[in-house]
Amino acid sequence: MTGFTKDDLRALAGAKSYDRGVDYVDAVEDLQVDGGKIFATVYGTEPYEVELTVGRRDLAGACDCPWGQEGNFCKHCVAVGLVYLFQRERGEAVPDRFDLRSYLASLDSQELVDLLMELAEGDRSIRRRLEARAADDPVGAVDAQNLRERIDRMLRVRGHAGWDGSWDYADTIGGIADALERLLQAGQGSAVASLAQRAMERVAESYEFFDDSDGQIGESSRALVAVHAAACAATGSDPVTLASWLLELQLGNADVPDLSIDDYADALGDAGVAAYGEQLRRIWEKRSPRTDWHTDALMREYARARGDVDLQVTVLGRASRPDYWAIVEVLTEAGRDREALEWSERSLAAADGAYDRRLADFAATAHAAAGRGPEALALRRAQFERDRCLVVYQALRGAATPDRWPELRAWALELLRHDASTARRGPSAWQPLSMLVDVLLWENSNEEAWQAAVEFGAVDGQWSRLARLRAEAHPADAIPVYERLADSKISLMKNDAYAEAADLAVQIMKLYDRLGREADGRAYVERLRATHKRKRNFMAELQRRGL
Repeated sequence: MTGFTKDDLRALAGAKSYDRGVDYVDAVEDLQVDGGKIFATVYGTEPYEVELTVGRRDLAGACDCPWGQEGNFCKHCVAVGLVYLFQRERGEAVPDRFDLRSYLASLDSQELVDLLMELAEGDRSIRRRLEARAADDPVGAVDAQNLRERIDRMLRVRGHAGWDGSWDYADTIGGIADALERLLQAGQGSAVASLAQRAMERVAESYEFFDDSDGQIGESSRALVAVHAAACAATGSDPVTLASWLLELQLGNADVPDLSIDDYADALGDAGVAAYGEQLRRIWEKRSPRTDWHTDALMREYARARGDVDLQVTVLGRASRPDYWAIVEVLTEAGRDREALEWSERSLAAADGAYDRRLADFAATAHAAAGRGPEALALRRAQFERDRCLVVYQALRGAATPDRWPELRAWALELLRHDASTARRGPSAWQPLSMLVDVLLWENSNEEAWQAAVEFGAVDGQWSRLARLRAEAHPADAIPVYERLADSKISLMKNDAYAEAADLAVQIMKLYDRLGREADGRAYVERLRATHKRKRNFMAELQRRGL
C-alpha cells in the first residue's frame, strides 16, 4: 500500500478537524486493511464506519457521520489514519479484513437463500430491499395484480421506521415507479393510473413514520407523480374526477407526494383545470385568511398556472397582512409598473408595521428612473428613519443632490448618534453593532469613527478595523485595543482563536517597537505566558511565532 503522512491528513481535513481527530485516536477500533483500503469503527456520539482509500498519488476518506456524508474528510477519518500510521511506525501488523466475498462464494445456493431469508426476517429494511429488487426484476412481463399486492405490502408501514429506514423505503418507491413505467410502456395505462394513485396514497399514509430529513422519500415519490400523470393523460381520465382527487390529496395532512397542478396540466385539460379552480375557490373563500396558508398557497399556484394576474394579486392581498413584495413582483413581471409602484407605496404607508426594505428600494428607484428626484429623496429619507443601516445610508447619499447632502448628512448622523447613545445606556452588557461607526468608516471619516467608538462603543470586528487604521499614526492608541481583542480570543479556548490571539500579540510587539518601548512589549508577552501557561495549545502558537 502506498504510504501517506500526518501532513496529508492535515491537508485533507484542515487544522480544526485534524486537531479534533487527535482527540478521537483512543476511540478507533477494529482497524483492518484490504488492499489499498483501511477500515475501522470510530466510537463518537455513536459508532461511525470509516473507510480510507490510499491511491498512488492521493488519499481519500469516507465516513457515515453527518460531516463525512457531505463529502468532507472528517475528524473520524483523521483518527483512523493516525492510528494506522502509529501502528506502522511501531512495526505492528494491521490485520487483513475478513474475506467475506470468498466465504459467501463457498456456500451453495440453498445455503445462501437460507442466510438471506434469516437476515430478511430479522431486519425489515433488508427485506424491503430484496422485495424492491424482486419488483425490479425484468424477467417476464410486469403483472398488474402482482404489482398491486406489492404496493400494499411494501409501501404500507406500521410503526416508526426512522432515518435509516427512509433510504430503503425511498428505494422501494423508486423500484415500484420503474415497474409502473414498464407497465405503462406495455400499453396498460388504465392499470398504471389506478396503481400509481394507490401507491401515492400508501406513501402519504406511511410518511409520518419516517425521518425524511434528507428528502429522499419526497424525491422518490415524485417519480410516482410523473408516471401517474402520464398514465392519466394517456388514458383520458375523467378530468373532473382527477381534479377532485388532486385537490383532496393536496389538502391532506401528508407532505408527500408533493403535487402541483402543473404536473397534471395535460391530463386535466381546460375542463379539469376549470373544475379544480372552481372547487378550490369555494374552499378558499370559506376559510380564514389568517390561518389557512395552505389554501392560499394552492390558490396562488392555480392563479399563476392560469396566468391570471388579477387573481394572484387578490390572493396575495387577501391575508391579514398582504404579501406586498410578491404583489409587486407579479405586477412587474406582467408589465404593470404603475400598479406595482402604487402597491409598494401602499405598503410603506401601511399602519401594520409591514415594512420591507425591498419595497422602499423599488419605490425610490422607480421615482428616480422617472426623473422624480425629490420624490425619490423623500422616500429615502423616510426609509432611513425606519431602517437605519449602512446600505440605506448609502442609498440616501446616492439620492441627494450635492447642495442637499451636508444638511442630510448632519441629520442622519445625529439619528445614529442618538441610537448609539441609547444602546450604550441600555441594561444589557452586550454591545450592539455601532451603525454610526460603520457609516463613518464607509465615508473614510476615520478620525470621527474612532471618536464615535471611544464615546459610544463598538463590536470587536469594528475595533479590529479601527485599530489597524489608528496604528498608522497613533500606535499607542491601538495597543490597548489589540490587547483587549487578544484577551477576548484567548477566552474562547479554541485553537483557531488561540492562533488569532498569537497574531495579535505579534502586532502588539511591533507597535511597542515602533514606540521605542521594546521592554514593554517583552513584558506583555511574559504576562501572557504567565497568565495562560496551562493553555498548552496557546503556548504552542506563541512559540511558533517566536514569542
